Amino acid sequence: MEAFLAEFLGTLLLVLLTDGTVATARLTRSHGTGGNWLTIVIGSAIAVVVAVGISGPVSGGHVNPAITVALALWGDFPTDRVAGYLLAQLAGGFAGAVLVWLAFWRHWQLTDDPDVKRGVFCTAPAVRSWPANLLSEVIGTAVLAAGVATLLRGLVPGTIAPWWVGGLVLAIGLALGGTTGFALNPARDAAPRLAYTLLPIPGRGDPDWRYGWIPIVGPTIGGLAGVWLSTFLG
Repeated sequence: MEAFLAEFLGTLLLVLLTDGTVATARLTRSHGTGGNWLTIVIGSAIAVVVAVGISGPVSGGHVNPAITVALALWGDFPTDRVAGYLLAQLAGGFAGAVLVWLAFWRHWQLTDDPDVKRGVFCTAPAVRSWPANLLSEVIGTAVLAAGVATLLRGLVPGTIAPWWVGGLVLAIGLALGGTTGFALNPARDAAPRLAYTLLPIPGRGDPDWRYGWIPIVGPTIGGLAGVWLSTFLG
């Protein structure tokens, strides 16, 4: 139960701080309005450092269903714990999104653009092309998963685990994130997208579930590929 709670709390913090960074940079009359892509990528990376740093000693710090599923399917994580981890991660992502909504509740009505409001909670492609968008998420998550797997197998010192994973996210965001917003994590996209769908946000637009399958399927495929590739490193 402690591990499930740690995954819940870690994913909650991941979404709260990641989506909070976007809200600060994009919502009207925030002190941070006008923040650029670098702001969002750095904030997202530090959010991962915090999430993994808190949850890692207890649960391994997956905070990502794609990572959990990939590790389990390649024999690096007990399959009987997968369902509990996924439930905790998705619930944590939803709770983190609700907290972002509450923290910025006076800014939703002041922000006119519904795409900006949705963008606080979930990703969207810069150029909409399902094959290209899917491939982008697969590649980005494969890099993340390979890095996480090398960490869990002891090829990277465990003492730097939060900074290692945060550094991976920083590099992926800067190098590959401009195409889709680098979801890399179904709990970071699908759970907040569901929150955006359900919460009473003034002027809420389409949650775009037609695209929403890509940040689920892409990271899942990428996670499997990345963990598999890491096996060649020892």
